[in-house]
Order: sequence, then structure tokens, then C-alpha cells
Amino acid sequence: MKRTSIRYRLMILMICLTTLPVLTVTWIATNNTRNSVEKEIIEANRSRMLWADQYLDELIRQIDVLFYSLQVNQQLIDGLSTRDSQDLGGQFRTQRYIQETLTTAFYANSKKIDELALYTHQNQKVYSVNYANSGLIYSLDIQKGNWTRLLQKPINMYFKESGSGIFAFHSVNRFADRRLLGGLSVRINKDVWREVSDILKSEDESSVFLVNDEGERLTGSTPEQSFDEVIDQMSKDQPVHADLDIQKTDNYFLFMKRVDDGELTLIKALPITTITESANNTVRAGIVTGLLFAAASILLSITVSLRITRPIVSLARTMRMTKVHQFELTSVQSKDEIGLLERGYNSMMKRMKELIENEYQKEIEVKNAQLMALQAQINPHFLNNTLNLIGGMALVKGAPEIYKITKGIGDLLRYSISSGHDSATLADELKHIRNYLFIQEQRFMGRCTVIVESDGSGEVLSLPRFTLQPLVENAFEHGLQPKEGDWQVEIRVKTVQAHIIILIKDNGIGVDRKRLCMLRAELKEGIALKRDRQDKVKEQPRIRKGIGLQNVDSRLKLHFGGKASLRLFSKPEAGTLIVLKLPLHNKEDSHE
Repeated sequence: MKRTSIRYRLMILMICLTTLPVLTVTWIATNNTRNSVEKEIIEANRSRMLWADQYLDELIRQIDVLFYSLQVNQQLIDGLSTRDSQDLGGQFRTQRYIQETLTTAFYANSKKIDELALYTHQNQKVYSVNYANSGLIYSLDIQKGNWTRLLQKPINMYFKESGSGIFAFHSVNRFADRRLLGGLSVRINKDVWREVSDILKSEDESSVFLVNDEGERLTGSTPEQSFDEVIDQMSKDQPVHADLDIQKTDNYFLFMKRVDDGELTLIKALPITTITESANNTVRAGIVTGLLFAAASILLSITVSLRITRPIVSLARTMRMTKVHQFELTSVQSKDEIGLLERGYNSMMKRMKELIENEYQKEIEVKNAQLMALQAQINPHFLNNTLNLIGGMALVKGAPEIYKITKGIGDLLRYSISSGHDSATLADELKHIRNYLFIQEQRFMGRCTVIVESDGSGEVLSLPRFTLQPLVENAFEHGLQPKEGDWQVEIRVKTVQAHIIILIKDNGIGVDRKRLCMLRAELKEGIALKRDRQDKVKEQPRIRKGIGLQNVDSRLKLHFGGKASLRLFSKPEAGTLIVLKLPLHNKEDSHE
């Protein structure tokens, strides 16, 4: 019974070992096929989107040239700002000139437009030219309708749909005060939109949408209900950019492209089922091939397992008879493969004994290290408690200045030895730096003036601990101490849009242009470490100025990524300004 159990277990194991690779390869090949078909279809649609974008871009440029050529016609613009008068002859000449100018411009661009219209805001009239009528004049109130956007601000071009097609509008404003003089509009030929649809609609199941800058669907789009789903998806994600944007939703691949300056947006929705169906035939063939190889692997596994069952049963009997007590070794009685396994067993027992002894030794060393760490932690806490005791005694003895200084030093020490996360809030950093500056004020009594201001809106921001102290220490060590006279240090924190700006300014001796460029280069290119190594090789000891700046900059970039920056400004005898720009939402916040 036991032999049969071992035999079947080995057989099942070999079947798994032989069939799993075959099934895995089949699954990988199936996915690769599906991905290859998907990539091919996506690349084809990418090319079509760029083709359609180029076509529409050329159309917009042609319309823009038409509008510009009419706008630079001074006589035509003068006609826009002239009121209707009693001089019928002059009025007739003006109207005739406008109609002739519009007619000439219309027929010069008649391949792409069906109608050209000029609106005069002074008289609230429209001069219209099309194939059916070359001199239609009618009154128009643009307080409502498609022309309304001209009243809001000067606008180069926007598209709106009317019952008779899609129109492009352009405002005409006086150059001096930007006052509205009138506007121009053209109706786009329907063949243009048909051509765009033919370029993009390479699959029958796909949907093509043409959207203006207000999110309205224009003529030429696919008349389907899926437009609402596409617009909802666009509102959830980032706005469409000038570069082609490809997004994948639960049901569609979305190809989105902003044309020119955003007057139009091209959207193509390709159902995912279309790509899946295209790859089904190849996937089926791969699955059938994989199943055939799996069946062959099973037959081979059964044959091989039957041939090796007997030696394995013998090995199992040998292992069962061997006693393992306190890592006792077994004797090797044969020189064949089983003997080789027995020698391997003996070697394994020796290795296990060595590993257990090493693990026990390591555990003892870890306990000792923990004890030493606990003892090392007691000393700073003892010093902190001692400072608090001295401060309390000074307060009792009527020396509040000593109490304030010892309390500040105690807070500095407590902040330095506090355990926990490597980061802290901006409020904690400001509290810590205020204690440091208080000590400096007391040290240089009557000479040092400190200003710390914060708008309080970003004090919950998380940043690396000890970000501000190295920068302020640099201000004292390199900027203020070499200077005679009064010292001043300013720290200001304020929120600007989505960033926290921290300004650290001193009125010290500053740095010259050459030194400033070198510090900026070290911040930008990270060459400080290389220069330090060169200095050690030359054996020329000197003080490294600027290492605090590079250290703070590196820690900020590790904490915030590329969204944080540190900039340095300085002039000789005019002081130094350090500007920290930190994002309100860092990487740790986004993961939460």
C-alpha cells in the first residue's frame, strides 16, 4: 500500500512538472498573441488619429489665414466702425465694397467653406455670402446665440454647431482698446467632416466624435449613446493634451487628440471586444496546440515515473530505518545513486548543526546589541531631565532667563533624540528652529534679530526632520559671524497655489558670483562628493561649505521626488536668500 502511494505521488509530481511548463508557455503565447493584435490595432489607430489631426490642423490654419486676411483689410475694418448715415451713396459704396471683398474671399476658399459672414457690432448687421446668395444683409442681436462669445473677450477662433452645419467664429477688435468691432464666421463644408470620419472609422464598431472647446459634440460624430460615457471618462482623467492620449476603460480604448490650440478635440472610441474578437482565432489555435503538448507530457511523465519508482521506494526504506538523534550520521552502505543521496544526507545533517549553532550565536549578539542600544538611549534622556531640573531650579531662584534657555536646549535635545518616523510636520520643524534661534538670540544678545512668520496653512505638511536647521546654521556660520554690526535672520513660510514656499534670509557677508555659481552647480549636478574625493587625494584639508545645502536638497528630493526644489541667491555684502519650494501633497500622502 505504501509503495503504491509513493508511486502515485511521484507520478502526479512528474505530470505537474511536465504539464505546467507547457500550459505556462501556451498561456504566455496566447497573451502575447492578444497583446500583439492589440498593439497592431492601437498603432494603426494612432496613425489615423495623427492623419486626421493633420487634416483638421490644415483646415484651421486655412480658416485662420482667411480671417487674418480680412482683418488686415483697413478699409473693411473702417466699414465695421461706421454707423449707417443719411448719405445713401456712401452707405451703398461701403456695403458694395464689403460684399465684393467677402465674395472674393469666399470663392478663394470655396473648397472648404459653404458660407462666409461678416458681423458689424456698430450697426448690428450681418453681410453673408454663399453659393446661393452673394449679397445677403440682415440684422442680428448677438446677446444670445452662437455669436454671444464675441461679447465676453477677444477670441481667435471657436466652433459652434447650428442647424445648417458647423461654423467657425472669429472676433474683430480694435487694436488700441480691444473694443469689439464685429466678427467673422464661416460654415465648414460637410465633405470636410465626412473626410475626417472616413479617415478615423477603420472599424465598423468604432465611434468617432468631434468636440469643440466647450465639450459639445459637433456634426460628423457617430450618432451613438456612447458619447456620454466617453465624456464622463474624460472628466475623470486629466484634460486632453496636444499630444495623442490613449486611455483604456472597462469597455473602450479611447484615442483623444487636441487639434491646434484646442479649438477642436478628436475622440475615437474603439470597443475592447473588437480587439478580442480579432485575436480569437489565433488564441484558439494556440490553446489546441498547448493541450496536445500537455497530453504528450502526461504520457511521458507516466512512463518515466514508473521506471524510477522502485529506486525511490528503496531510498525511502533506507531513510525510515535511519535514526536521527542529536544529529547522528548514518553509514553509507552503497556506492550507487542511493549512496550518493546518503552522503548528501550526512552532509546536510552537519550543515544543519552548524546553522543552528550560528543562529544561536547571532541571537545572543542581537540581545546584547539591544541592551547596548537601550543603555545608549538612557543617557540623552538623563541629560534632558537634568536640563529640565536646572530650568526648574532657575525659575524658583528668580532667574527666568536661565529657565527659558535650559527649556529651549531641552526641547532641542528632545527633538533630536525622539524616536519614530524620519519625517516631521512643518509645524514641528518651525517649533524646533524657533528654539534654535532663541538660543542664538540669547547668545548674541542685542546684536541678532530674528523674524519667523508663517501663514499656518501648510504646517501639517510632512517633510524630512532637520530640514531647516542646517540652512539656518549655514546662515550663522558662513554669513553672519564674519560680519561686524547687527545681524538679522528672517524665516517666512507661505502657501502659493499648490506649494509651500519657505524663505530663509540673512544680512550676512554673502558670496561672490563665482562661489554662487559653484554652489548652484553642486546642487544641480551633484559634484560635491567628487570634489571632496579630489581634495582628499591632494591632501589639502579645508572646510567644505555648501555640504548642508546639498544634503538638504538630496533629502527633499528623496522625500518629495522631483516636485521639491532648493534655490540659492546671494550678493557680496548684501546677504543670502535660500528658497525652498515644497508640494502640499507629497508622495507619502498620495499613497495613503
